[in-house]
Amino acid sequence: MRRRLTFLLFFAGASALSAAAGSFEKTGPVPRQGDLRLGWTYQGCSVKSLTLRNYPDRGDVEDARRKDPGDKSWLWWEFNVANRSARECRISLSVEVFDRRGTVVKSSDRSGSVSAGELDDDIRVSTLIRTLDIADSPKVRLRATIAPK
Repeated sequence: MRRRLTFLLFFAGASALSAAAGSFEKTGPVPRQGDLRLGWTYQGCSVKSLTLRNYPDRGDVEDARRKDPGDKSWLWWEFNVANRSARECRISLSVEVFDRRGTVVKSSDRSGSVSAGELDDDIRVSTLIRTLDIADSPKVRLRATIAPK
């Protein structure tokens, strides 16, 4: 029991240290509708939320299943960012889409700078992915690294 408690405390400390160093990660369901609140902040620079743009509609998915399983869709993972500090910051973002077996079927990344005092900006990560891969995907892993520039 003591070993388990020690491990849990170490793991919790490592997670807090990771966030303190400006690195963040979240794995969860694909945000097919609406915004996914993230709330990641380091030294005044934030990744506030994510909106998935251009998700294929039901007709596109049905056509891909019946006619063209290789059909691809452009998706835009739009991260809403802000910088309340007096110094420019750099945000590096990555997206990994998983299939039902837990294998990464698509990954993409992008970095961007956020000017000091900018309270509403976006960094967009683009992916060209098989329509059926995103339609059938149960989860996605999002990562961010925030650092002063």
